[in-house]
Amino acid sequence: MTTRDTMYSEDIVLSCNRSQLISVLDEGVTRLPPETDNSGNIEYKTKLNNTSITRTSHLATQLQWRLAEGCGQAVYVVGVHDDGEVVGITEKEFQLTLDILNDMAGQLGNAHVSSISRRVLADKENRVVAEVCITQRNAVQRSELRVTVLGDHSAGKSTVLGCLTYGEADNGRGKARLNLLRHRHEVESGRTSSIALGTIGFDSDGQVLSYANNNSAEQIYRRAQHVVTFIDTCGYSKHLKTTARAITGHSPHVFCVIIAADSETLTGTTRERLRIAAVLNMPLMVVISKMDLATRAGFGMLMHNLLAALDTTIPGRSKCVVTGSAANESLAKDMMGLAVVPIFTTSAVRIVGFSEITTVLSKSRPVHASGRDGFSNSPRLFEYHIEHLYSFDSVGTVVTGWVHAGVAKPAAELGRKLVVGPDSAGKFTGVEVTSIHTLRIPTETAKAGSSAALAIQTQQPVSIQKGMVIVDAERLRDGSKRCVSDEFVARIAVLDPEFSTMNSVIVHIRSAYRLARIVEITNDPPVAADTSEKSAAFSCYSVLVRLKFDDSVCDYLYPGMPIIARDGQSLTFAGHIETVL
Repeated sequence: MTTRDTMYSEDIVLSCNRSQLISVLDEGVTRLPPETDNSGNIEYKTKLNNTSITRTSHLATQLQWRLAEGCGQAVYVVGVHDDGEVVGITEKEFQLTLDILNDMAGQLGNAHVSSISRRVLADKENRVVAEVCITQRNAVQRSELRVTVLGDHSAGKSTVLGCLTYGEADNGRGKARLNLLRHRHEVESGRTSSIALGTIGFDSDGQVLSYANNNSAEQIYRRAQHVVTFIDTCGYSKHLKTTARAITGHSPHVFCVIIAADSETLTGTTRERLRIAAVLNMPLMVVISKMDLATRAGFGMLMHNLLAALDTTIPGRSKCVVTGSAANESLAKDMMGLAVVPIFTTSAVRIVGFSEITTVLSKSRPVHASGRDGFSNSPRLFEYHIEHLYSFDSVGTVVTGWVHAGVAKPAAELGRKLVVGPDSAGKFTGVEVTSIHTLRIPTETAKAGSSAALAIQTQQPVSIQKGMVIVDAERLRDGSKRCVSDEFVARIAVLDPEFSTMNSVIVHIRSAYRLARIVEITNDPPVAADTSEKSAAFSCYSVLVRLKFDDSVCDYLYPGMPIIARDGQSLTFAGHIETVL
C-alpha cells in the first residue's frame, strides 16, 4: 500500500479493453504483444473446443488466477496465438469457445461473462476475433466497521494506526506513521493535513489481516470476513475543515480518541472530541499512546482527569481499562451498544497494547437499527451518500460513498427510478447504477451501512458534487420528512462560548459544508458569573437553533441527520437536525 492508497482506487473499474495499449478490436491490428504468463488479467486463446471435464476444471483454475490478478475481472482475447499473432476463428468456433468460457465461469460459482466485444477480419474470410470480459462477484458477505480516529496534534494518531495496519514498531521518531501519510509536507512536518485511510481485516478464525501479511488492500478484502477501516484525521485547528468532513462525511461507526500518555491533563481539543462523541451518540473507545514515555505519577494524574471528563461528558456509560483479552466479545457488544467506554494503553515503540485493540474490533459489529427516520434494509427505501467521485474513459462516472438505507442494486434489478442531487437549484436528475463494487470487489448488491463504489449514468448532463445523494425518487414526494430545503431547526450542544454573538456559521452536512445564517436561538443557556463557568455551561447545554443557508443554497435534509458547525478554526456546535422547514 502506497501513501496515496485510499479506500478506493482506479483498480475498481479495470476496463476489459483498456488493459493493453493495442487492442485486437482495433482495425488493421495483426499482432499483439506476446501473452504474459506470470502476471496480469489478460489470457490469449486461439479457440476452445472438445474439452474434457478435467480440462475444463484446469481452465477454471486458470481463470480464477487471472481474476485474482485483475481484482475480480479477467479478459480473454479470442482468436489470438500466445505469441500475439491475430489469426481469427470461424463463427461456429467462436460460439463453442464462448460456451466453454461460460462453463468455466459457472464452475467458480460467482463469476460470469459480463461483456463481449468482437471484430470481423474481412481479409481472412470473415474470421472473428473478440475480447470476452469475465467478472467475479463478491460471494462472501463481509461486515465492515469504520473507525474515525480523533485527538490533539502530536497525540500519536498516525503512529498508532501505522502500528495497527502494518504491524511494525515505531523507532520513536515517527517511522510507523510514514506509511499512512499522503503528502511530502506531512512527512517533513509530521503533521497530518488530509484524511488518510488504513485497513485491517479478520478471517474466519479471527486472525488479523494487515499489510504485515498481505501485499495490498485488495488482498486483505478478499481474505477477510470482517473489515475495519480507520479514518485518520488532523489534530491542528488549521485543518479543522478536513476533520469535520471526516466526522460527518465518512459515516463512522465508532469514534476513537487518542491521548498521549506523557501529558498529565486533557487538552481542550481532546475534551471537545469527547463531547462530540456524546452529542452524536457514537460508540467511543479511548487509546492512550506513548506509554513508554509516561511516568507513574503523570499517568495516574492523566487517568484521574480522563475518568472525570468521561463521567462529566458521558455519564451514562461505564469505563473499562482493558488489560487483557478476556471478555472482549461482551466488551465489544457493550461498546457498540453505548454501555461502556473501553480504555486501551499502548506503546508504539514497544509494540504493546495493540492486540487488545484488534481483539475488541474483531468482535465489534455496527448496529443498523431503524432510527428516528424509520429506515430499514428494504430495497424500496434506497439512499446513498456520495463522498468522492471519479471519471474513467471506460465506464464513465464512478462515485464512492456509503449506503445509508436500503440495498444498492444495478438499475435493471432494482426496478425503481433513482435520482441524484440536489444541484445548486435544488433539483434532482434521473440516474442509473450500472455496476457496484464493495471494498474494491465486484458485487451484485451493497446493503445499508456498507461503503460502495457505484458506476452511474445520468439521464442528462449534471455536475455531480461531494455531498450529493442518490435516492429513490419516491422519497422526494410531498409529505416525506426527507426533503430539499434551505432552512432547518437543530438540537445542538454548544462548543464555543461566543456562539450567542455569532451571525453565521459553516455547517458540515455529509461530505459538504454550507454557510448558514443563525436565524433564531431558543432555550438560551444561563449566563454564568465568569468565563470559565460560562464555557462549562455552553459545553454541555442543549439548545435549539434555527439555521438558513446563505446564497439560496438548498440541500437534502432529514430529521436525525448529524451536523457539525465551525467558525474559522474552532468548532461551534454539534448536534442533529430536528425539523426541516
